[in-house]
Amino acid sequence: MDVQVVAQRRVTAGKNEARRLRQQEMIPAVFYGPGSQTMPLTIPLIRMEKLFREMGEEQKLLNLIIEDGQTRAEKHVMLREIQTHPARRQLLHVDFYEVAMDKAIEVNVPVELKGKPVGVVKGGSLNLLARFLEVRCLPGEIPEKVEIDVSALEIGQTLHVADLVSVVPYELVDDGGLPVATIEAPEGGTEEAAPEAAAAAAAPGKKK
Repeated sequence: MDVQVVAQRRVTAGKNEARRLRQQEMIPAVFYGPGSQTMPLTIPLIRMEKLFREMGEEQKLLNLIIEDGQTRAEKHVMLREIQTHPARRQLLHVDFYEVAMDKAIEVNVPVELKGKPVGVVKGGSLNLLARFLEVRCLPGEIPEKVEIDVSALEIGQTLHVADLVSVVPYELVDDGGLPVATIEAPEGGTEEAAPEAAAAAAAPGKKK
């Protein structure tokens, strides 16, 4: 398990308790899941801030260790909900959701485009239209990113999810018509003309 988080089980709950914890630079949290007992927790603010820096925009499987002074339990979890202050962006509360390692889940995975498109070589510009794609996989097999080769993309062409089904080694959940990347023509330009039309335009006109 790559990412580990240690939390303390707490007995009391409520707004006053949450406020007291935040004053001590602790974050109130909760653990829950199918068939599991819901448990209120506390985690040091500095640990959660470090966790978010490490994770970036990725969704990762976490190893949550719950301690109560006498026992220690380990749970496989995902971050389900993160509450922040609307103005100060300060962390207020986090939810940890337990997952079964033998059951597929759906997660958003960052998209990374690879290769220099033919259309870019011809003067077009590459635009990423979907920063994340939803992938269905086992919790222990969540990819860090979905890599997509766009080197064959021409000016005016758009890559859709349906084009990736047989290319990427993951089960994609998004609608097949969702556009992922496109090559736009250079400003003031048009898509490359057909060879016949280009030849006709280049030929000198007949004199009367």
